[in-house]
Amino acid sequence: MDQGKRSEQVELIAVVILGLLLRFLGGRASLTEKGILLPGYDEFYHMRRILYTVQNFPNTLWFDSYLNYPHGWENVWPPLYDQISAAFCLLLGQHTRPGVEMAASFVPIIIGTIATIAVYFLVREVFDHRTAILAGLMTVLAPTYLQYTRFAAMDHHSLEVLFLISALLFLILALCGGGRRYIFAALAGLSIAALAYTWHGAVLYLAVIPAYVAIDMTMALKEKRPSQETAMVMLLALAVAIIFVLPYRNAPWLWPSFVGIAAIFAATVIIYTISYLIAKRNMSWKAFPPSVLLVFLISILIFSSGPFGTGELIRIGLGTLWGGEMVGKISEAEPLVYDWLTFKQVAFSGLGLNLLFTLAGLAVLLNSIIRSQGCRRQGRIILLLWAAFAVVLTFGQLRFLYMSTIAMGISISILFFHVLNLIKERLGESNPRMALPAILVLFLVLTLPTIAEVVYAVTYSDPMIKGDWQESMAWLKENSNATSFFDAPEKTPEYSVMSWWDYGNWIMYMAERPVVANNFQAGWEDAAKFYLSESEDNATALMDARGSKYVFLDHSMAYSKLGAIATWANEDLTTYFRAEDYSSSQITVIPTQRLFNTTLGKLYYLDAAGTGHFRLIYESRTFLGENPAKAQIKIFEYVPGALIRIRTGPDQKVGCVLNMTSNQNRPFIYANQAEPKDGVLQMRVPYSTEGRYECRAVDPYLVFSGNELGVRMQSVNVSEDDVLNGRTIEVAF
Repeated sequence: MDQGKRSEQVELIAVVILGLLLRFLGGRASLTEKGILLPGYDEFYHMRRILYTVQNFPNTLWFDSYLNYPHGWENVWPPLYDQISAAFCLLLGQHTRPGVEMAASFVPIIIGTIATIAVYFLVREVFDHRTAILAGLMTVLAPTYLQYTRFAAMDHHSLEVLFLISALLFLILALCGGGRRYIFAALAGLSIAALAYTWHGAVLYLAVIPAYVAIDMTMALKEKRPSQETAMVMLLALAVAIIFVLPYRNAPWLWPSFVGIAAIFAATVIIYTISYLIAKRNMSWKAFPPSVLLVFLISILIFSSGPFGTGELIRIGLGTLWGGEMVGKISEAEPLVYDWLTFKQVAFSGLGLNLLFTLAGLAVLLNSIIRSQGCRRQGRIILLLWAAFAVVLTFGQLRFLYMSTIAMGISISILFFHVLNLIKERLGESNPRMALPAILVLFLVLTLPTIAEVVYAVTYSDPMIKGDWQESMAWLKENSNATSFFDAPEKTPEYSVMSWWDYGNWIMYMAERPVVANNFQAGWEDAAKFYLSESEDNATALMDARGSKYVFLDHSMAYSKLGAIATWANEDLTTYFRAEDYSSSQITVIPTQRLFNTTLGKLYYLDAAGTGHFRLIYESRTFLGENPAKAQIKIFEYVPGALIRIRTGPDQKVGCVLNMTSNQNRPFIYANQAEPKDGVLQMRVPYSTEGRYECRAVDPYLVFSGNELGVRMQSVNVSEDDVLNGRTIEVAF
């Protein structure tokens, strides 16, 4: 092996080692004394599915009775990521929960490392080793993809990116492969099929194929060269993909990809047929682009009407391309820029600089396409289409940064060496001492925005559940009755937990309790209605319908997430908060009475005062805000409540107060007011005067009856059995 080849390998190994270090550092906080603590939200469900698959390999979890309780949830996630992770765990001999969690946490690192190598070979194929090495380094530094490939980041998007890059690489190799052309085409098809088995939105990326075919055949017609080889490569790749997805074509999780791949195959056939007819009839190449465009528009009109269910697919696809309806609902599905504020946030950030550098890099790439020939030109066209499409997707939905940051890194690498060549041409021979500082400055200018984001991502990488949420999950698991069927969730468990959907996966996996709403937005309607209900009867009706026994609230739901809850419920946020200007630079947001009337307000702000069925049983140790500070997390129990019936004069007002202390030794007062019913005043109370939880009563209830002439009071004890069985307690004045 010559010295040059050895040097290239050493450089690639160095980039890979750097990637391994960053991915371990980025996920180091997930490795705790008590085991693995996953970093985000969806990771918890992936790990649940991996655990199930390890025990039932190769079968995976397709229905989960612990989600969308009591109806359950049909899983629409393609299974490949979880099956690969489960297979890796089994290969290492891991079957227990701690062992599986530890082994599976290495899978994202492995996937990210292979993706880095794939990017290197892809760029080297269409440019050179030095550009490929820098592109590999920028892939290692790609901030969002790093988040998805760090230790314990159990998410299918890491694998999705790997299969996409692999498909592009094999397509380019097939176009340049000579005798191995069709082997590489088949491998590209296998990668496309694997992509479909990884994410149901994979067909979006395949739009690159007909776009490339149309461009290549336009150029072939103009240059009067044959285009059969391009058509055969693409059609073979798509045919192989169709063959591999055919067995599960009717499954809800694969059907969109099957229809999409078939549509891309048909589009490629149509584009090639139009090209063939124009060439055969010696028509001008200028007739080809409008012909293809016309056929495309007609096809959209036909299929958007809904034959074979394609209308719904087109609607979903457009929703994925543009997440405008998700503004205020799901942060990762929002457009990158949708108002003046988000424009400023992006424009004056490292991401904004990278987008500018990317545009310049894409311009350089386009110029290199114009000046190149043969298969390198074909490969660069594919690279340009993918990189541009990745950026466009990101402007539609923020989530696609996990892919576009890699495309940005490749574009910046191309830009760097283009400018480097210009510097060398101007300074290299006449003033070599000035060339090196200029090159260093260029490198720092182009890479510092990315490096700064990576440093931030690695430094502030604590799991989102760490701290109060983790402790709250452990408390609920230890202090509530265990539910059945957690490991085999086919039958309906005993009860559920009501929470906002953001926290559903945490509660389901960490506390091992069924949830109404979770991170797939199942059950969000009833969760939103519950928290914003302004009647306890409506709130309890929802709790009964959903079989819920506990309620979670946190500081974010009462403040920062309230806007999202209101948006989901189609309510006006300004009716819950009002803004007051205290100075030119200070605006104070104040809750309105309507917020205090909601179930969320009564529970979080008032500790269930005025309610008869909800009682605070736990609050976390961290207190936020002031006047007064509130616990970050509160857990309430839904109980029948004891009914206190009071016999007194007709002109009396009757109520009760109860001195309480929380598990954090915070004193608070529960109060309620009696209402007339059947000629008797009565009120339902949720707290007992016995000490079942650390959150407990300090004294008996003080029941009072009075008017302007005076007040009479009695101390009343309420047992835990009274509360749990809805017993009636008679009081007479």
